[in-house]
Amino acid sequence: MALKYTAHVNQKECVSCGTCVKVCPRGAISVYKGVFAVVDKTGCIGCKKCAKSCPASVISMISKERNYEEKELL
Repeated sequence: MALKYTAHVNQKECVSCGTCVKVCPRGAISVYKGVFAVVDKTGCIGCKKCAKSCPASVISMISKERNYEEKELL
């Protein structure tokens, strides 16, 4: 069974160009106050289009299970 992934943005390095917003087929990414991209984890389908198109290479894919575990720890 394949793992399901979700996009994760390194917000400190994001240049807020909006490329990821344009390529996301689900509209799961937005740019917060013109500063950095934010991913709606419930809308992200893990297609990797945003990570592939990011000119700053600041978007990575993480397992949804890992993301869930991190939320549990907070």
